[in-house]
Amino acid sequence: MRRPSARTAGIAGMCLTLVAAFLAFALDPNRSPGSVSVLVNWTGADLAAFRDDVVTPFEEETGIRVDLQGSSAESQILAADSGTGSPPDVAIVPGPGELAGYAAQRRLVPLDGIVDMSDYPGVWNIRAGGPGAGHSYWVPVKADVKSLVWHAPMSPDQVREAAARPAAWCLGMAAAATSGWPGTDWVEDILLQGDDGPALYDELAAGKGRGWDTPEVRKAFATWRTMVGAGDPARAEAALTTGFAEAAGTPGKAAGCSLEHLPAFARLDPGWQGRSPTYEPSADVIPGARPSDARWEVSGDLAALFRSTPLSDRFMRYMTSEKAQRTWLAEHRAGLSADTAVPPSAYKGDPVAQRLAKLLHEPGARYCWDASDALPPLVRDAFTDAVLRFLADPGSLRTELRKVQQASDLVHRQVEEGGRTVAFLPHACSG
Repeated sequence: MRRPSARTAGIAGMCLTLVAAFLAFALDPNRSPGSVSVLVNWTGADLAAFRDDVVTPFEEETGIRVDLQGSSAESQILAADSGTGSPPDVAIVPGPGELAGYAAQRRLVPLDGIVDMSDYPGVWNIRAGGPGAGHSYWVPVKADVKSLVWHAPMSPDQVREAAARPAAWCLGMAAAATSGWPGTDWVEDILLQGDDGPALYDELAAGKGRGWDTPEVRKAFATWRTMVGAGDPARAEAALTTGFAEAAGTPGKAAGCSLEHLPAFARLDPGWQGRSPTYEPSADVIPGARPSDARWEVSGDLAALFRSTPLSDRFMRYMTSEKAQRTWLAEHRAGLSADTAVPPSAYKGDPVAQRLAKLLHEPGARYCWDASDALPPLVRDAFTDAVLRFLADPGSLRTELRKVQQASDLVHRQVEEGGRTVAFLPHACSG
């Protein structure tokens, strides 16, 4: 036999070295099997809590790396990245209205077979209409209940007496890119608590029926004006320049206020710290409401899958698991879970949170998704503008409502013509 040449031996040795290096890399227990990109609408403490309680445990358990990005400009980032064909694997968005458009564009992956939606009944599992109807395209990973009036300890009679005075209401509309949402919440809740609330809500969400410039909608705005003093220049200026989180404790702007209409998370806002806040249902103080009917406006952060891979599917399952929901939301007080597998008793040491958790799945109650979150973005933005302008100038209402109706008609026309860039939800209420 001939001995191999030095060149042949060198090539063989190099191949063996490469094979050994590859095997070492492949068998390295510390090597990440890949990554998942996740875009969320949280920043600051909310983002940190999600990273600590969901992302880090997932990475440690699976070895999968999560590329997490949080931004208050999430909608703009998501639209730009989707338009260039490079969306994140997973996006967490506040409300179904925006996601319904992506579902209509067929940019979302149905969650059938990936996430068990049986623990998210009713309003938490509204399915998109139009193209792709009949599938679940989003799942709530964090929920909130609205239709609440927060106050320092006082009797129900004292709350009702205070509610009749505009100066008693803490008003803060400022919220960076989403300024105005506390005002839309007010008008929506007044509509919901009215005689035909849920039916009208569904009509507006679907872009059908009576429309925006109607006696029912105008009456809701008028009720809000009476309650909070819309049109008063000093109150309007203070409300428009005060952040919603600080409204209850901002000297010189809302001095002396004692009530605030905000979602469940309000009890954690700086303005209420040290004041032992509790709440009453808004139906107890809204004129003409029907307290016995148990109607709740709700909202939440919804996770949607833009790209399905074994890794992104696994992250979706982990994030929506009972274990992750309990740790992140219930035990560490980061919010409320819409998962029926997470009972009120999971919110240990927090009796207020336990009461709030019960409201999310109250037998016989009617639930309606926050209308501005359920509407297509074009309609939502017109509605928000109408609320802000009305607060400063109630005389502009008819003009502003017509603008909202024009936006709704435009979207509806695009949908009927087969456009896939926008979509209405089939309904916003359940129960």
